[in-house]
Amino acid sequence: MTRWLVIVVDDLEPHLEGPFKTDRARAIAAQEHRKKDFEKHDGLFRLDVTASGSPRIYNFVSCEVNPEPAVI
Repeated sequence: MTRWLVIVVDDLEPHLEGPFKTDRARAIAAQEHRKKDFEKHDGLFRLDVTASGSPRIYNFVSCEVNPEPAVI
């Protein structure tokens, strides 16, 4: 399986980063991107592609890309 990070810039332009060796490495890349995108304009998604070529795309849980506690 290959692991990719899908970044949808301004929720309009898809961009692919990777592949990553581990899910943790991909999550760290998503966190680093979120630090630069502090206004959260970009969508961040996981993309896994199996050995047979089947894709699976799914979202991150907020705490994975925003490890700091939310300010209420």
